[in-house]
Order: sequence, then C-alpha cells, then structure tokens
Amino acid sequence: MNKKTDKIIREYEVNDNQKLTLPLLSIHQLEIVTDEGAEQFVKEMIHDEGTLGFPLFSMYKKYGIMFQAIDATSAHVLLVINDELSLETLAMFNHIYNRIGFNLIFDKMTVFRPRYTNETSAENPEQKPSQGKEVDKSSSEGLFQETKSKQLKLDVVGMEVA
Repeated sequence: MNKKTDKIIREYEVNDNQKLTLPLLSIHQLEIVTDEGAEQFVKEMIHDEGTLGFPLFSMYKKYGIMFQAIDATSAHVLLVINDELSLETLAMFNHIYNRIGFNLIFDKMTVFRPRYTNETSAENPEQKPSQGKEVDKSSSEGLFQETKSKQLKLDVVGMEVA
C-alpha cells in the first residue's frame, strides 16, 4: 500500500481546521466490517427511508459519533468524539461505506471534539447536556448485530390512536 495514499484516505480536515485521522483496523475489526450484517446495518438502519435527513442521535449515545443520512447512499458525519472507541468505530463505518460504494462525508461541518466534561455538573446536573455512555470495546462486536434481530423501530412519543 502506498503510505501517502493511505494517509489521504484516513485523514480528513474538519471543523476549526482540525485533522481527524482514522486508525487502521485490526484483523478482528476487518472481519466484523466485511460481514454481511455490517452492510445490512448501514443500508437498513442508517439509510432507512424514514431516517433520511434526521441526525442519528442514537449513534452518538452508543458510539460517540453522529451521522445524518442525506440520501440512499450518502451520509454526513456531523460529530465525532475524540476518543479511541469513537475513532475506531468511525474507521469501521468508513471501511464499510467505501466497500459498498456509499459516501461518508467529512467536511468543515464535521465537529471533532473531546467528550463533554463539566466539573460543576455535580453541583448543578440540569446544566449538563446529555452525553453518550462510555462503551467498552467489546460493544463494537455487536455494532452490526442489531439488524439481524430486528428492523428499525421508530418510537412514536405522545401520539394516541383513537
């Protein structure tokens, strides 16, 4: 592999002129992202017709990243938390998108930031914005298993059926 080409593919300039560099995937991670379930997850969960145009907040809560599906084959990376798990997960998605011919868009609107911490939040928890849960690395193994057990279920809150 050409190191210069590999670096270009894995490094993106994002908001505030920051460089976001995706880590190389391990053999185990490559096995996960080449599984049929990974492709199915991207197509059926992220690019579901009902989610187009909406930021996928659930991804942030689980993985520290947030996408917005733009159309059937393109998604915009809105937010990436600067920690090892989030970057590895994003690298896995980037690999899947490239493999299946989809577009994962990194640009000046992609926010790359550390996880929110506020020392005063213990005194006044109402001021702290909701944050994603810390997830151990073993959770990335189940990343794409969700589609094998169920289809996307949209929660409808506050609606009653007569």
